[in-house]
Amino acid sequence: MASSSQTTKWWIIIVSLVTGTLLGVYFQRFPSLEPFFRDILSAGFNVPEVDLGFAEFGFRLFLRCNPGTIAGGIAGIWAAR
Repeated sequence: MASSSQTTKWWIIIVSLVTGTLLGVYFQRFPSLEPFFRDILSAGFNVPEVDLGFAEFGFRLFLRCNPGTIAGGIAGIWAAR
């Protein structure tokens, strides 16, 4: 069983990665910062319509990696050490 300290370190890294990605996507909306925060990797899938007879819905799942993700990962590793 993993120790509480080890689990906490992983959560710090994951939260830092997600925060960095979201900040990178936010910075993409500014024309002056857009060239610096382009997506390095974008992969995923889109299911536009699922019809179950009693309900219709759709969903998308994408993984985006930009320089904010890398900065968040570095900050998370530094904070977790």
